[in-house]
Amino acid sequence: MARLQAVVTSSIVSVQEPASLQPLHVLQCHSKQDNPDDFSTQLWACAFEPAHNSAYEFFTLAWTTVLMARENGCARSCNILATGGKRGFVKLIHPRANLAYGEFRASRRAISVLRFSPCQTSFLFTGAYDNKIIMWDIGGLDRDYNFKTSQLIVMETCSTPLHICLPPCSPDTHLISGCDRGLYSFDIQLNKNVQKRAEEMEIVFPVYKKTDKKNDYRTIDGLSFLTEDIVASKSHMQGSIYLWSWSGTRASRQGKQKEVPAVVLAELQWSNTDIPYLSLNTCPGFGYVVCGDEKGRLWTYHITDLTKANFRSGKAVPATEVLGWPSPMGSPVEGPSINSVAMDPELRYLVALSDKNMVVVWKRASSP
Repeated sequence: MARLQAVVTSSIVSVQEPASLQPLHVLQCHSKQDNPDDFSTQLWACAFEPAHNSAYEFFTLAWTTVLMARENGCARSCNILATGGKRGFVKLIHPRANLAYGEFRASRRAISVLRFSPCQTSFLFTGAYDNKIIMWDIGGLDRDYNFKTSQLIVMETCSTPLHICLPPCSPDTHLISGCDRGLYSFDIQLNKNVQKRAEEMEIVFPVYKKTDKKNDYRTIDGLSFLTEDIVASKSHMQGSIYLWSWSGTRASRQGKQKEVPAVVLAELQWSNTDIPYLSLNTCPGFGYVVCGDEKGRLWTYHITDLTKANFRSGKAVPATEVLGWPSPMGSPVEGPSINSVAMDPELRYLVALSDKNMVVVWKRASSP
């Protein structure tokens, strides 16, 4: 499969052949009182460990790699997992040692999202139901698993942050967050003497014009970068997915303009549903976008070219392939809502989490 070009130069939108993903396993996790008939527990987060194939499921989580001191004075890299939940604490786990080595309180409210910086791997961003995103430095570890946490920046949002993205081209200067009431950009540069910060701008979308009495379409419940510049996002009840340019949107801002229209490149056809929080994900190395729906299906898009010209045509790009719910033998559940999806960087596995306590693992078939 061809990689998606980072710079948009062509005049068409095209999709390639599907990745030939096949269902591999259906897993049941977190059952109440170890009851195998628990098909009500909702699963919300999953991520692949760096450089490994295993996945762990939590309410919200994020992986990173930090340095751990050794007896000889040297340091070694180790993968750690940060998890958060209703009590507002972040727990730090070293899975290889089967050890939850520490925790700290990030909020008095429940934590909604966690994200580590890809360039400063000890920098952790926490979003919570107090409408705040906080940037922390959790540092490294000594040989006894001692660590020190410091608060760096507090960003105030108008509603609950649901997703946090750091633009690949500027992960140390900007952050964008999809919230219950919109999509916002923040300046996260540390060379400024302001710890508390408001949004730099709000990015708005064409679907907002469909505002009615029941919905204003401003809930951004899907957000992920597809390339260094192209972002995939969707709004609740939108029925489609936008692909838009981060650099183009920033460049179109006039002065200190607060509301900036997204420079939309294309629109992907998706499910018409009123179910919220069906988040999408991307695999940038393969130009791959995946989004689950309310019937257990996975809508997949293998994008090879983009341009704004296609969007102007008014035609939404169809999915490359829609993967149906595999209906595991003996399961009383058919087509549950897919709350979250995750892929490893090589697109060998795709993991889908449902609201019925079931995890589906898909494996990419070998190329002919």
